[in-house]
Amino acid sequence: MSGTDATVAAEFSAQRADAEAFLWQEMEKLGLLRRDGWKIVEATRERAGGSELVLRPLHLSKTAPEGLECVVRVIEKTAAVDTHCFPPGAGKAR
Repeated sequence: MSGTDATVAAEFSAQRADAEAFLWQEMEKLGLLRRDGWKIVEATRERAGGSELVLRPLHLSKTAPEGLECVVRVIEKTAAVDTHCFPPGAGKAR
């Protein structure tokens, strides 16, 4: 792994952890608690110019709030990592 790869990997890991912490904080505000079966699921997707990790709340029998998610993106061209978190009902990224 080159120095750049290691730097991007470390930044991705840090931003992923921050995104997860943000989601748990928002979920707890809404009463979506671990002890009640709520969890955070992750999915990857390819986008033009990079890859994204999408984190969302999930419950096996309840509906998650629409729009509550965080997206951690690796931009290939610049080897940068950025994160956008969306509280439920918000139109703007955090």
